[in-house]
Amino acid sequence: MAQRQENRHYLLWLALGTACMALVMAGLLALQLTQSRAIRESVELQGDSVTALTFQLEREFLRTRSALEAAVNHPKESSIENLILRSDILLSRVELLRDNPSVEILKRRPEYLATLPRLESLHLYIDRVLAEKGSNPETIRKLQSELESLAPEVQALSIASTNIVAEQMEQQLATLRGQNDKIVWLTLAQLILLLVAALALTVRQRRQEQERRALETLTLELREANLRAEQANSSKSLFLANMSHELRTPFNGMLGMLSLLDQTPLDSQQRDYVSTAQASANHLLALLNDILDVSALEAGKMRISTTPVHLPALLMDVDALMRPVAQKKTLRLVMTLPEDLPHWVMADSTRIKQILLNLVSNAIKFSHQGTVALKLEASHPPVTDGQATAPLHLLIHVSDQGIGMDPATLARLFQRFTQGDSSTSRRFGGTGLGLEISRSLARLMGGDITVRSAHNGGSVFTLALQLQTCSAPEPAPETAQPALPPPAFGSEGLDILVAEDHPVNRKYMEGLLRRLGHRIRFAEDGAQAVTEVGRQVPDVVLMDLQMPVMDGLEATRILRSGNGPGANVPIVAVTADAFEESRDRARAAGMNGFLSKPVRSDQVVAMMTELFGHRGAAMAARPATPAPLPTAAAPVAPQAPRRRFRAGDVASHLDMGMVGEVCIAVSLQGYHTLLESFLGDEAGGFRRLYLALDTQSLEALPTAAHSMKGAAASLGLRALAQAALRIETEGLTFSAAQCQEACAELRELQHTVHALCQRMGLVGTLPPEPPAVSPPPPARAPA
Repeated sequence: MAQRQENRHYLLWLALGTACMALVMAGLLALQLTQSRAIRESVELQGDSVTALTFQLEREFLRTRSALEAAVNHPKESSIENLILRSDILLSRVELLRDNPSVEILKRRPEYLATLPRLESLHLYIDRVLAEKGSNPETIRKLQSELESLAPEVQALSIASTNIVAEQMEQQLATLRGQNDKIVWLTLAQLILLLVAALALTVRQRRQEQERRALETLTLELREANLRAEQANSSKSLFLANMSHELRTPFNGMLGMLSLLDQTPLDSQQRDYVSTAQASANHLLALLNDILDVSALEAGKMRISTTPVHLPALLMDVDALMRPVAQKKTLRLVMTLPEDLPHWVMADSTRIKQILLNLVSNAIKFSHQGTVALKLEASHPPVTDGQATAPLHLLIHVSDQGIGMDPATLARLFQRFTQGDSSTSRRFGGTGLGLEISRSLARLMGGDITVRSAHNGGSVFTLALQLQTCSAPEPAPETAQPALPPPAFGSEGLDILVAEDHPVNRKYMEGLLRRLGHRIRFAEDGAQAVTEVGRQVPDVVLMDLQMPVMDGLEATRILRSGNGPGANVPIVAVTADAFEESRDRARAAGMNGFLSKPVRSDQVVAMMTELFGHRGAAMAARPATPAPLPTAAAPVAPQAPRRRFRAGDVASHLDMGMVGEVCIAVSLQGYHTLLESFLGDEAGGFRRLYLALDTQSLEALPTAAHSMKGAAASLGLRALAQAALRIETEGLTFSAAQCQEACAELRELQHTVHALCQRMGLVGTLPPEPPAVSPPPPARAPA
């Protein structure tokens, strides 16, 4: 800013100096013109001056006098014609002196005023004398006497004209000298201005040279700073990778051990403690993933991987994941899809699902009642030869009826680590990273996220994407698996070498893999892993990437560089470094797979199946070791009386297809938690419906039954959902007896479903019987 102001001042002074020089040049030009005119007038004065006229007059006067003297002294020799000629010439000189403009200044002189009339009279007298024929000498002598008397006056007139011309010449010379002085001063001023301008240009040039050198120095410093920034960025990436490893390692151990603990016999209180600990650990892991996503976006290392995606299935996955969360807050989650929605598009399903889950979870978080709606709008591209010629314009609106936002909050909504005002942060929590990450991901995919909101008027977030439609992918050809018979249940399973430096992770991997039926060997660093493979080649190596002495990548490169049997052993990277570049480095080193910590049993099963086909799956399908019987020192919770179930009870009470979908969406443990929360009536849905039936509050039945129906249907509890549907549609017409029957039926179904799910291992112990409410006097049936 200061440099710009200085340049502006310099240009102003430069313009001012240029204007001054222009004025000086204009003055010089005017003086030159004046001087030229004066010189021209001087020349004209010299060519037609008063002095010349008076001199010619005086000369002709003298010649005329001489002619008269000759006529007097030598009358015979002189000629009257010569006298007449001289008289005429003298008259012409008198007329020139009288009528010439250049004698105007002489006409004001007394000599002129006295002499010129006498000359004119003399001329008339001469004409009259000469007109007389045969003039006598006496007349001529008298005329000569007149001329003689006039001679001093003619001479005085000539002297006066000479003086006038001398004065004019002096004035001209004075004017020329004055103009010359002005020209000198103006030239001197111009020279000074030129010197000042040259000095200013010199100063400016030096300053520009200094600025150029300063700019070169700054460029050098910026280049060095950029180099340091790149080094710092590399160090930051390395730091983040290390921190990811260091943070995920204890998470891996903690979540793994909690998962193993959850699969042991626990009473309901212990299972609740384990579930709470798992939820907390998963929340911490989600925060860590957000921070790593932000770091990857900052470093420009976030990649978008487009593959054929079944769009309706992706949206249904989001609905299945978020519907139980919405029902837990007694919110309605409504998803509206257009009938002509294209099924297959080229997109990154993981990132789109991440964005939608964040938007829907925010809508649920900031809503206390009402509806959370997910609405899809699609504009179809034109189709030529069966193929779309333009991208599909997709608008996904996520709206809620929650607290909304004022304009100030909207202005900083997508800023990093910002979440509304301080009171909102205290009430709802969160890091303020989700929306910023979501919009960055949307923009990486060529889209954007916009929002409309009003304070206490809800919000509408719109995800805009442009996706290319595609045809359904061809099914992958089935690869022939080696004809290895699945081992018997008494066999020792796969020989797995685990290279892991952290003792907690070694303990977790041992418990996980032994439970899956495999034999385990351990190496605490890459060098030990290379030694173990050389000693006895395992079926597969699970290799941590970051270890002391020798990391997993170097160990893999050493194994792959040899010619022994270890060169072909399958090696799977197991690391807490979740960056995509870590996967690239693992592939470049020669690894066959990649498992990200925290490692889950389903990931291991999938990896073993991918590497060993049905042999790996057979190892994973091995029955778990029977749990030890409880001892007196470890009492278990009292179990409810065993119920007898008939054939078909599962089909009539449970929608196993829906149960499977929910388990796929939120995992078996997640379904277990949701089911126990629902059947244990943590949200109070059963309690409200029982109370409405017991008190015969008919107008409250449809709302309570609708909430119960949606939650039960989402969890696959078919019989409960059907019973709630009947109460919702017919409840307004129930009599007192019908209310009691419906209440008894609902209680029986709740306990039957709970017992059935307990027998199937989906939930723990039965919930306590809800207290009966003494009904008031029967309510009047509505008209």
